[in-house]
Amino acid sequence: MRIGIMLRHIGEAGGIVTYTHNLLRAFLREGPEHTYCLFYASPQHRGRFQGDNVEEYVLPGRNKLLWDQWQVPRLARRIGVEVIFNPKLSIPLFSPVPAILVLRPEQFVHPELFRWWDRLYFKSFIPLYCRAARFIIAPTHAASRDIVRYMGADPDKMVTVHEAAGDHFFAPPPPPQEVERIRRKYALPERYVLFVGGLTPLKNFERLVKAFALVRQEEDIELVVVGFKRWKFEQDLAFARNHPVSEHIHFPGFVEDQDLPTVYRLATCLFFPSIYEGFGIPVCEAFATGCPVITSNRGCSPEVAGDAAVLVDPFDVEDMAAGLRRVVSQPALREQLVAKGHKRAEYFRFSRTARQTLEVFARAVS
Repeated sequence: MRIGIMLRHIGEAGGIVTYTHNLLRAFLREGPEHTYCLFYASPQHRGRFQGDNVEEYVLPGRNKLLWDQWQVPRLARRIGVEVIFNPKLSIPLFSPVPAILVLRPEQFVHPELFRWWDRLYFKSFIPLYCRAARFIIAPTHAASRDIVRYMGADPDKMVTVHEAAGDHFFAPPPPPQEVERIRRKYALPERYVLFVGGLTPLKNFERLVKAFALVRQEEDIELVVVGFKRWKFEQDLAFARNHPVSEHIHFPGFVEDQDLPTVYRLATCLFFPSIYEGFGIPVCEAFATGCPVITSNRGCSPEVAGDAAVLVDPFDVEDMAAGLRRVVSQPALREQLVAKGHKRAEYFRFSRTARQTLEVFARAVS
């Protein structure tokens, strides 16, 4: 197959970009017989993915709508692309080339947590994309059901392909001197609870801080926030910095991707009580690195976590604190969670994600 992949978003940050990078690398390993035509909006991204079966095309243009709806389908027809794939939220609406849409339903289930212009875009365009797509890939079965429920998508178009953790999270731990270098590099405390993710209202950060503060009254432990700034991040940062527990909250700044597995391994646990996740890649990253997990009992998190995490109510600070307290104070529980997490992590590899996604492309072409 000649597969056209829309990569206008590749220079951004976030879980979708992490998914895209890992998926494309896995495509090149798992489907070397295919040709991957990569569509960039800027020449600075050339060379990110290399191989004899990689073709790179730059379609400069600041207007996202024109880029998606005119430049991409025009080029796809000219170079003989057989299927168009966009890992992020849009596809050409009027193209004879079948298109595959990847959709995460956070913005439909909790629209109140998004900016007004985002809500307007979602309401106006996502139903059109759902109708135009040959298939819609959802990251979990729960997400698939929510897309059908909230957006009226055709159930026959829905395909669930679970996401995964990057390959480097499964690599053996580095030697002790390298671990210590990373601890010093990011000034990581001796004992800490870890949060990883973009700071948005979906991440439930204020309640997370309140729950941590309750546990901190009983346990000598710190909170390390490995995040990046998204909408309304100023509100979350201000809340953390003005809270009485602020001196025990650490923001190490940008953590290089190759260092992140060690940051997980050094943590006492991952605390990830999102209001809603379409998938939640940090949960899989924690499983792969042997970091115990506390996550939400809402949205798609229970499907990803299975029995390998402690689930808490993201709207109940006391319940969040109780779950965190159990994991922080009980070494035996942490050992159980690590063992279950390692076992569950084996499923969440991008080699499987890539193979299943390529199968969807083949169905669309045939």
